[in-house]
Amino acid sequence: MTSEKSNDAPSSVPPAPVSGWWLVGPVLALMLAAVALVGTTVWLAADEIDRTVVSGSQRLADSALRTMQREIALWAKDYAFWGATVENLVVSPDPAWAEANVGQYVFNTFGTTATVAVDARDEVIYYASDRRRPSPPEGFARTVVEAVAPLIEQARAAPLAEPVGHSGIVAVGDLVLLAGAAAITPERKSQQDLRPHPRPVLIFVRQLDMAAFDRLSERFDLPDFRLLRDAASASAHACPVADVRGNVIGFVDWTPERPGDAILNRLMWPLAAIGLALAAIGCLTLRRVVGANRDLHAQAHALHVANEQLSENTTRVRSALQRAEHATRAKSSFLAGISHELRTPLTAIIGFSQILKLQHRPGRERSREQEYAEIIHDSSQHLLNLVNDILDLSKIESGGYELEESWIDVGREARTVRSLLVHEAERRGVEVGVDVPENLPALYGDPKSFRQIVINLMSNALKFTERGGWARLAVRIEPDGGLVIEVADNGTGIAPEDQGEIWEAFKRARNPGLAKAEGSGLGLHLVKVLAELHGAEVGLESAPGDGTRVWVAFGPERVRVVTI
Repeated sequence: MTSEKSNDAPSSVPPAPVSGWWLVGPVLALMLAAVALVGTTVWLAADEIDRTVVSGSQRLADSALRTMQREIALWAKDYAFWGATVENLVVSPDPAWAEANVGQYVFNTFGTTATVAVDARDEVIYYASDRRRPSPPEGFARTVVEAVAPLIEQARAAPLAEPVGHSGIVAVGDLVLLAGAAAITPERKSQQDLRPHPRPVLIFVRQLDMAAFDRLSERFDLPDFRLLRDAASASAHACPVADVRGNVIGFVDWTPERPGDAILNRLMWPLAAIGLALAAIGCLTLRRVVGANRDLHAQAHALHVANEQLSENTTRVRSALQRAEHATRAKSSFLAGISHELRTPLTAIIGFSQILKLQHRPGRERSREQEYAEIIHDSSQHLLNLVNDILDLSKIESGGYELEESWIDVGREARTVRSLLVHEAERRGVEVGVDVPENLPALYGDPKSFRQIVINLMSNALKFTERGGWARLAVRIEPDGGLVIEVADNGTGIAPEDQGEIWEAFKRARNPGLAKAEGSGLGLHLVKVLAELHGAEVGLESAPGDGTRVWVAFGPERVRVVTI
């Protein structure tokens, strides 16, 4: 039986090709997810970098404020723990000393704006403000004392053996001030000083204005560092600023760097353009993020180390300055001691040589021994004058020179000086004149210092005037009531380039005509120092070959008319 293939059976059909378009959706979704994942990763990394940078800048801002507070506390402590401060601010207030040491000098050196000192009852005993700034409102010192009352209490609570500086920030009206306070304490203390008692306090004040924050911005690399009083205008990373009572009075704000934003700006378009390289780009980005983060941490650490080194160097410099001041005081004490030791034998030599000189009989020729005695007497007298000058200078430098002031008869003093120097003038062949008007008013000052000023000026005039010349002492009253002592001569004169230096200790003019004149170079320096102790001004006019005119001008507050 044969079978036949049926023509009606269905034929075999190949399967339809599968379309690949359906993969586009998942691929696009995968690519979008990858882009989103990478973008989110980059964004999170950039945001972490920004947060790290902001956190580091917050630490720097806090370090800047703490450094500034630590510095002003150290300044206040250094000046409060100084015997000269006790003497010239509390015991015997000296405005001139205060201006030169805790007044304008401190403002120029440290950038503070005001200095206030209070006694044990919190009464203001000294106040000064920076002349370069607008004058503070009336009652500013009292307001500052009330504002920093907690600092004053902390300063007084410090050990009696040595003060401790305290600092803080206060708000006075629209002003925000940084204040440092320390109890004024003697360096050498008596038993009375070591007993518990309220002490006077020295306060340094510095206004936290834009100039102060500009310096902090440059020093700590904090761009646009500023102080804001309104919390609404402060950014999220701003740090609160509390006053000495713990009340928030403002915020320090700045514009921190945002390296994460910069990274996003660089990577946004490459990420959109090259989706197939997302993984590589992500890896590179993460590597760069880690590297950038490491660099930022390294920079922050290096800046912190540099800041600590700067603080240590500042402390070392301050210690070196204190050691130098102690050495200067020791030198002055040594000079004072050795000068006292020299005066005793010199006085004996002068006395015995005077006796030998007086043995000369009129009509008889002087013996060689008498000539030698006269040379010994003159040389010893010159050496004694030099020792006296050094002794006076050492007393002044060590702060041991005290003025014993009373009313001085200027005319009588002028005539006394002339009688003391007339023999020296005759020996040198110089004519001495005194021009003193009648009915001169009295001068309030130290008679010994006043006579020393006049003697030094007249002695200089005699030394530097050739034989046959003249030297004149004149006294006159100025229109404003001040009194002027003037000494003029027709001697060799002083070159203009030397006139500024001759007021310094041991400095002499380089005029060849003066080379043979004896002297230590202390005369005019002592005149200037003694005059400044009296609040007087000194001046000089001279030209080579035309003589010299030197004057000392006392203010009208030291002059009064003598009533009979």
